[in-house]
Amino acid sequence: MLTSKEVDHCLNTAWAIAASPYVHQFMIGFTAQPLKMRRSQYGAVHGYQYLVLLADRMNRADALSLEENLQLAVKQDRRHTLYRKYCDVRRDERYYRSAGPAVTNELDLVHAVYMAWWEEEYPR
Repeated sequence: MLTSKEVDHCLNTAWAIAASPYVHQFMIGFTAQPLKMRRSQYGAVHGYQYLVLLADRMNRADALSLEENLQLAVKQDRRHTLYRKYCDVRRDERYYRSAGPAVTNELDLVHAVYMAWWEEEYPR
C-alpha cells in the first residue's frame, strides 16, 4: 500500500532534479521493462538523455497509483518548476492511467516509476 509520505518523497526527488538549471524538460512514467530498455526507447523517441527510477520493486497497482499522484501533483500549480519544466506537449493533456500492453503479473514486484529528462543544449 502506497503512503502519502512515499508520494511526497518521490515528488520532492523529482523537484530536486527538475530545479537544476541543466534540466530543460522532463517526463514521469510507469514501466515494467528493464531500465536499460526503457531508457533507450525514450532516448530514441523523445531525445531524453537521462532516466532515473523514483521508485521500483512495486506491484502494478502501487506503481500506477504513484505515477498518477505524481502526474496530478505536477499539474496542480502552473507557476511551479515541476509544471513549467514538464514536457510541454504533455503537461496540459489529460492523464490516462495505463499499464500499456502489460505482460507482467500485476502482483510481481517488477514495476517502477521513473523520471526522464534532457539538458537544454540537446533539444528533441
